[in-house]
Amino acid sequence: MMHTNTIWQRCLLLLFLLGSSAWASAQVNFVPNPGFEEIIDCDLEYGEADKAAPWKIMNDPTASPDLYHDCSTNPFFLPPDAGSCCLLRPKSGQGRVGLVNLLAPAEERIYARLIDDLPSDIDIYVAYSIVPREKLDLQLNYLCYTNTQTLVFSDVAFQQQQVVLKSDTILTRAREWTLVQACYRANGTEKFVLLGNFRTALDIQTDCDKIDPQFNFGYTYVDDVIVSPFDVVPDTLFICGDEVLEVDASFYDVPIQWSDGWEGGMREFTEGGRYEVLGDIGDCFLTDETLVIKISDEKEVINVDFCDNEPLKLEAPVPAIWQNGVTSRTFQVSRPGVYTAQLLSDCGEGIREYIVEEKDCSIQYYAPNAFSPNGDGINDRLEFFFKSDYEYTGELNIFDRWGNLVYSAQNVNFSNPIDWDGTYRGKALNSGVLVWVFRYISAKDNKTRMLSGDITLIR
Repeated sequence: MMHTNTIWQRCLLLLFLLGSSAWASAQVNFVPNPGFEEIIDCDLEYGEADKAAPWKIMNDPTASPDLYHDCSTNPFFLPPDAGSCCLLRPKSGQGRVGLVNLLAPAEERIYARLIDDLPSDIDIYVAYSIVPREKLDLQLNYLCYTNTQTLVFSDVAFQQQQVVLKSDTILTRAREWTLVQACYRANGTEKFVLLGNFRTALDIQTDCDKIDPQFNFGYTYVDDVIVSPFDVVPDTLFICGDEVLEVDASFYDVPIQWSDGWEGGMREFTEGGRYEVLGDIGDCFLTDETLVIKISDEKEVINVDFCDNEPLKLEAPVPAIWQNGVTSRTFQVSRPGVYTAQLLSDCGEGIREYIVEEKDCSIQYYAPNAFSPNGDGINDRLEFFFKSDYEYTGELNIFDRWGNLVYSAQNVNFSNPIDWDGTYRGKALNSGVLVWVFRYISAKDNKTRMLSGDITLIR
């Protein structure tokens, strides 16, 4: 199966070539035959859920899960069934399965191999629709409402079983379908999807009209099983010039929210930036994000500061042809000047001009060469003064002449200056020469720099 990112890249390229300004997501369900629509034949009898291939029956022949389909030649397995079954159509399409739960000798379970390995770096949406069989049939007076129905992932040996989806309450709504859903992150062991009762005895809840543990059972209809990556937007989207980029991130019936406040899967982009999209399924959020890059029709001028004669890496939003003929997303410069990049994208010719100017990115500082914390009100405290055109965060350490640390200040910045009274562990230090070292990180380039000096403490 082709990886989703590769599919997206080809779709994006096709959209650009067609001159389109729209993008639509694709829902990929890893469950084969998720609505039990495709069946081997229509001559249905009891216990033939495996006719909805590739679904198979566990514990066969003891268990006998049923298949209902519009094409059934047996009227009992035609949905809706006007006989002993509820008057309820499948959640969608023409098929559904029915599973007996809670009855130990005939606990019914089905399974199918997932279409592909689940991606481990994407949120997975897991869901199915269920409805319990009504307890009104006098011939089935041992019938119960339960919370037994679960969805499980398992490895190829059926040894590592992970209960992913289960109802926390007894489902009694027998006249409408109930959607059960969850968020999941794959760990690489998910080869099969299993449906049935995989709860422990302590987890099982029941609501029965007639109590008899030997005969009580639950019967649940299941439809529309979903195991789908929440991969609703590509890693990168492009806006060409002043166009409006239309995006459809709709995902099943999940309510969609965006980090900038937009609600709904259908939306428009006119500005670049990083956007997070959230799928709200009640108990958790599915998340995905995209970087929207705007390629201007006109030449863009970018001002860049060049610090301390240190090599500087210029970055373009897409691969570009730089003035020396090299094609790359980055270009390293070692001196101030004007540098040009021709952006390579299907938006047409885009030009970026980088004006690199030399600037002092270091901190200007003042530190007194002496202070006298003797209580006379003159130079009683040691104060440092730092000035910079950029935000910074640093750490100041002061040592005595033997190299012992006598004072340390963390997270020093504009709003958190240094102010020391010359004490160590609550005791006044003796007169002497101290050495100070200030290490800081400039917000300009996130590089660590160091200042140092000495100061005399006078008593």
